[in-house]
Order: sequence, then C-alpha cells, then structure tokens
Amino acid sequence: MSSDLLHQSKITPLNSTEEAILTQESIEALTLEEDVLTYGELQTQVQTPTQDGSPASESFDGTSIDLAKSPFEINNDLFEGLIHVLMRDLPGNTYDFDGDKDVLWEIQIQGKFKRQIKGPIYLALELPQNEKYKVTAPMKMVIRACLQLMKTMGHKDVHIAFGGGGELPHMGAPAFHSFDRVVVTPPGESPPPLGTHLPKRPCDIQRRKNFFKIDQKIDLDSTYTFSMKNRRFDPINWKVVGVPIVRQFTVSRYTESVRLSVYEVLEENGKPVEDPKGKVTAMARKKHTKRNHFLWIKLSRKQGDKQGK
Repeated sequence: MSSDLLHQSKITPLNSTEEAILTQESIEALTLEEDVLTYGELQTQVQTPTQDGSPASESFDGTSIDLAKSPFEINNDLFEGLIHVLMRDLPGNTYDFDGDKDVLWEIQIQGKFKRQIKGPIYLALELPQNEKYKVTAPMKMVIRACLQLMKTMGHKDVHIAFGGGGELPHMGAPAFHSFDRVVVTPPGESPPPLGTHLPKRPCDIQRRKNFFKIDQKIDLDSTYTFSMKNRRFDPINWKVVGVPIVRQFTVSRYTESVRLSVYEVLEENGKPVEDPKGKVTAMARKKHTKRNHFLWIKLSRKQGDKQGK
C-alpha cells in the first residue's frame, strides 16, 4: 500500500501481519480520550452559490449556515437546486430516518443539471487542505479496515488519497454508485418532497449491484433527487463509530474540518479526462488533479483548550 496514494478497484483484506502490527497498544493510542483537544461548537458551511450561474470558486471557504434553517441553495454552472441536511441529534429535529435508529444524519439533494458533465462525477469525504496529510502506520491500517467495511456495503471502486500534488486528502467513489437513493423525475411530474423518506426501489438495488452495467446518462430536462445516510461519522460528538477493529475514535485527534463534496473530475495526473458523453458510470482511477466542485458541505470543530487545562 502506497504511503501517499491509494487508487483501488479491489479492496484487499487485512493480512495476518498487518493485524499483528496493529497491536492493542496502537488501538488504545487511536482511541485514548486523555489529552484530546476540546473543540468548540459545530460550525457548518456550504459552497457559496453563484448568482449568475457561473462556475463556483474552488475555495475552502463558503457560506456559514444554521442547520436548523435547512434546506440551502445550490447554484453554479453545472447544477441548480437545494441541499437538505437532517441530523438526528440536532435540537428541534423531528425526522425519524424511517425508524432506522443507527442513522446519524442524512443529506438529500434535489435539482437539475444545467449542462452535460465534462468528467466522471464523484462523491467524496475530503479534508479541506492542499498539503499532504500525514498518516501514521496504525491509522493506515484503520483506513484499510474502513475500506473493507465500504466493500461490504457495496462500494467496490473506492478512490483514496492522502493529498499533495494537486489532490486533496479524500476518500471517494462514483457518485451515482454511492448515493443510497437516486430518483429521476421526468418533466411534468412532481419530484419527492425534501425532508421525507425516500423508499428503496428495485432500480436502487440494481444500481448498487450492477452499477457498470447500467446505461444511464444525465438528462438535462429531468429533476434529480439524491439521498445518502451515514451511520459512522457523528459530527455532533465529533467521533467516528462502528469502525472494524478500533470501534470508534475521536476525530479531533486528526482534523478540525471535514467536507462532503460532489465534483466532476476534469484532469487525472494533470491531463484532461476523456469526455464521458453524459454517462454516470465514468471512472477516474488516477489522481484527481483538477476538479469542479458543484456541491459541498463543510463541518468544523475549531480547536480550543485541552481538557482539564
């Protein structure tokens, strides 16, 4: 496994040597609560919409939002619509996630594509920094364990990088494969209202199981509704839970900001990608050195004083 870049189409399990290296002492070092930095209240930003529908700025800074006032506007050269953020532990939340008590939050997106895509579309969890992320050996193995978990959830083509060389530290996969629900509403029909449960349909099952066999292209006349649920990252308590081997760890040990984003890959390894011709199954297996983010939400817990000091 490369120390700076993993572009995996197949996720290999932890071998006996790696499991032996990841000792109980290493696990405790990852999960130890002592001397963990105390972080302030959760701060949230979304990508700032452009009033004239021009390309959005590739900036780490956006528009600060109050999650209680969700949904929020999306508008740029590629997509126009709304993003709705539903968090279980947010004060005043009444959404019950269709009775699934393990879901910590859900994001719903609805709108229209304004032009054809110029490259593969990816959904990624990013660290908003240009510098390469320094990862310890135990953490690398935890990442491998997370990849195994993603594979069991149906995400077989995962792109992960530790950043640098024009790429952000991130873990991502083709967006149309990663979303839990994709509803395409043709003209003249009403799309599902945001803030309501989107039931799983046979087409969702087939899209996840046989993604590269579907012949789906972006339809500029239809309205798209996407939904994704998360059971692992708890932003309110700033923890990751349910991870193989370590079970949970405090995010404040590793970063003060994370960003969930959707983007089209424009260049791989500094070279323009091939025209996907509207196909949502297009892949970008090399470095995502140039991207056009058309949607993101950033969650931050700024560093405060150390506990007990």
